[in-house]
Amino acid sequence: MEDKEKKKLLKVLKGSRLCRRLGEKEIKSLLKQKGTIKIFSRGERIFQEMDRPDAVYMLLEGSVFIAKETFSGKRILLTQLEEPGVLFGEVYAFMEKAFYDMYVEAAEKTKVLVMDSRIFTEQEGDDLGRKLRENLLEVFAEKAYNMNQKLRILGSGSLRERIVRFLVECQDSNGEIRMKLSREAMADYLNITRPSLSRELGKMQEEGIIEFGRRQILVKDQEKLEYYL
Repeated sequence: MEDKEKKKLLKVLKGSRLCRRLGEKEIKSLLKQKGTIKIFSRGERIFQEMDRPDAVYMLLEGSVFIAKETFSGKRILLTQLEEPGVLFGEVYAFMEKAFYDMYVEAAEKTKVLVMDSRIFTEQEGDDLGRKLRENLLEVFAEKAYNMNQKLRILGSGSLRERIVRFLVECQDSNGEIRMKLSREAMADYLNITRPSLSRELGKMQEEGIIEFGRRQILVKDQEKLEYYL
């Protein structure tokens, strides 16, 4: 690995919740002893339902979909991850599940750090493992909060209420909504059809509530938007 790539990798790890309060020497030890970097093409599965859970994954570059399929083959999108340093699959390191009950797919060319899950469960004389387990508590807390957000969205009554709650949750401190999900992925996340989503968003634009920009939605009337909360 070239020096430039090493520096980029270390920067991602230092900025991640998992490596918070770890020194550079400890991070390098994690990479050397327990980490393998893998690259996945768009559409390639990082792991599948029914694979054996034996690793914890960190997104380094690109983005991934976390989803599962119903018996009829319909995809249910759980979330999309695209922030470098975010973990996925980590909960299985502490559960006695023999298989994954979801799959993770690369949404584009994606680089992932694959870590042996035993580093999170080994107890004796392992100071690095202890620190990583402490940091994982913060990861679990954040993901529990995000899941609670999704439950609030999906628990909304009408289609418009569900869409509005999703948009409001996505607003930043400036009131802007930058879309991380494609229209198709957003429909999967909200568990509605894409045509239904497009029709409702179109109606909201006609009513002067929102306006579409490139990779973002502009709120034209915040009061009207929040009427449906």
